[in-house]
Amino acid sequence: MSRTVEAAVVRKSVRVQAPIERAFSVFVEQMETWWPATHHIGKTPFEAIFVEPRVGGRWYERNVAGQICDWGTVLAWEPPHRVTFSWHVGPGHDQPEWTADPDLAKASEVEVRFTAEGPQTTLVVLEHSKLERHGEGYEQLRAIFDGPGAWSTILELYAKAAERWATA
Repeated sequence: MSRTVEAAVVRKSVRVQAPIERAFSVFVEQMETWWPATHHIGKTPFEAIFVEPRVGGRWYERNVAGQICDWGTVLAWEPPHRVTFSWHVGPGHDQPEWTADPDLAKASEVEVRFTAEGPQTTLVVLEHSKLERHGEGYEQLRAIFDGPGAWSTILELYAKAAERWATA
């Protein structure tokens, strides 16, 4: 078991006014409806985001031209309580653009836990860990993920989408 480098972890949470099954479903099946369009890895904005529902499944985006860009791999699949992804994404070393690196040894991990707090409320806790695997400069990467416009904003957008789907 590897030791977590605490300085390389970002934790965020949000309460969603939706049943746990709906909260999980919107997170993994409707990601393109709430993920910020500006946060794409491919050369052009995504049209859809996919999570293959199994351990070893792919997490990827597809643009309007049908081009695929991998984001990571499903490491844990426990609906509706938990999903974990490898995150193969980081800023390029010689460029400001975000790129995908298929090397699992350089991938961080994103774990999302869903806990029912009642029939219509779910606590969603996201932990982005092992950022040190991205190599030199991971502290700046952690600051980006912990800052505005990153996981906090993404989870807020997700919560609004999950709540819309719950009342539809």
